[in-house]
Amino acid sequence: MPESKSRRFGLERGSIGKGEAMDQMRCADYRTGAGSSLKEPPVSSQEAVKGVFAEKMAEKYASSTADMTPGEYKLYIYEKIDAMYLHPSQRRVFWYVDITEAAWQRMQFDPEYEQKVLDYIQKNRAVNYGCHVPQFILIHIEESWDKCYGYSMGVQDNDRCRQAARARRREAAERAKRERRKKLLKDYLKRKAQQKRLLDKYLAEQYARHRLERNRMAKIWSREKQLVQAARAYEASLIMLGRREQERLQL
Repeated sequence: MPESKSRRFGLERGSIGKGEAMDQMRCADYRTGAGSSLKEPPVSSQEAVKGVFAEKMAEKYASSTADMTPGEYKLYIYEKIDAMYLHPSQRRVFWYVDITEAAWQRMQFDPEYEQKVLDYIQKNRAVNYGCHVPQFILIHIEESWDKCYGYSMGVQDNDRCRQAARARRREAAERAKRERRKKLLKDYLKRKAQQKRLLDKYLAEQYARHRLERNRMAKIWSREKQLVQAARAYEASLIMLGRREQERLQL
């Protein structure tokens, strides 16, 4: 498991311990929005009734939230928070919105402050954490905006990011392997071409040497042939002279 980390975001910078956050969670009036699965859970009849009640209440007090009771106003705000967009990277994040009683009162009778708080929460719910998804997000709201803050704590064990990282490493290794094969093939073809050039040069030299030798032998053979022909002609002439001499003596 990765080492637990905390990060504070929003209006202030600082740190908070996990035990302190849990104490605030137990003491304060809060409502959480968290997802333990990538699939949306089925809507129960109780949730459907609650949704209908919230819609009716919103219609009833659409003109002003100042007429609501504190409990109705809190339910109204939490329903608006639940309806906000939540980035898919935060589906398994445990959300905790802590609003003090003084902040509830100011929000109920100060629409601008209420909208400011809701915009701040919505902005943090839309954050894309990528591969560094926290385990816990806390937003604390006070009656003074300067005292409000938010925390993100821990890092989730993200299997999908690890698989993506392994896939990137495999792709990099495959690319390096292909590049090495390409380089080896290029070197092999270069050596083969060089060997072919050397072999062609050697064969050309051998052919030239053989051709010179053949020409030399042809000249020697031609000279010997001429000598033989001359000797035969001389012998033939001697034979003819001998026959003529015999014929002359017989007469």
